[in-house]
Amino acid sequence: MVERLPFGMRTAVAVTYVRCAQCGALGELVLEDERLDLAMARAADHVREVHPGVSVPEVLRLVPDVAFPPADCADVAERVAQYNARNGMETRRPG
Repeated sequence: MVERLPFGMRTAVAVTYVRCAQCGALGELVLEDERLDLAMARAADHVREVHPGVSVPEVLRLVPDVAFPPADCADVAERVAQYNARNGMETRRPG
């Protein structure tokens, strides 16, 4: 049974996201039982494209966090996949 919180939220779900320390761009959310290496590889594309010459391992950060899915969310993994599809780290230069 999932605990229901006020305001239509479920209990917190542990996630990690990838952040570019060079520009602050946020990458994908990763659930604790998913592979971080895949999210890091996709974020590395952002670094190579937007910040050429910058050391990829030096600028990517793994940031632990929590997410609060809506109370009616039956599949958290699907919800995270949808979020990542909409909000992936931009790999093109702005402007």
